[in-house]
Amino acid sequence: MDESHFKRLERMFHSAPIQEILPGAEMSVEEGKARYTLPIDKGYYHAADAMHGAVYFKMLDDAAYFAAASLETEYFILTKTYEIKFKRPVICDKLVANGEVIRCSDDQIIATSKVVNEDGKVVGEGQGIFVRGPRRLMDLPGYQG
Repeated sequence: MDESHFKRLERMFHSAPIQEILPGAEMSVEEGKARYTLPIDKGYYHAADAMHGAVYFKMLDDAAYFAAASLETEYFILTKTYEIKFKRPVICDKLVANGEVIRCSDDQIIATSKVVNEDGKVVGEGQGIFVRGPRRLMDLPGYQG
């Protein structure tokens, strides 16, 4: 696999406008795998003083997504489905989400991901199905760099 594809995906991750509201996020991509790190502070909390489920989903989906995207070099892929399981609440912490492809066919890629806290405890996990979209990666400014 072309290492430059992985670097382009990392640039694409960082160029997405939503990343402006997630300071300190980092993404690394390799063949069939991705790693997303994010420092969590009170700005990510819901009313009961723990991390909002939207942040769990974003981390889990992105880790699985970029693992899957590492195997598709021509088209931007889309999340078809993603199922999440919450394991424990998160208070201020540095989280790491690891995504990994578990199955790849001509029409879909299945990937899993887990988010762990600084103590190594799983705080959330999930699995998704990813499919090719209609847009070519080279047509996306964030991918081109």
